Amino acid sequence: MKKTSRGFNIYSEFKDSYNNQIRVQESSSAMKECVWIFCDYPEGKSVKFHAGDWQSAAPHLTKAQARKLAKALLKFADRK
Repeated sequence: MKKTSRGFNIYSEFKDSYNNQIRVQESSSAMKECVWIFCDYPEGKSVKFHAGDWQSAAPHLTKAQARKLAKALLKFADRK
């Protein structure tokens, strides 16, 4: 498994349908086990001004929240 320069696990890296770089990475949180989902735009930025607003996409999920997201994504992916 790939790791960050600080030794945290990177569970997956891929590009989405808009060429944004997606990275699912272990969090350094000492309070509870969490994962980050980072989205970097093609310009290499993590925030973008769009439709009059600054947008950021970096959810910080607990294990329960990650399961909820995974379930929703599988529901979408398995739909016929």
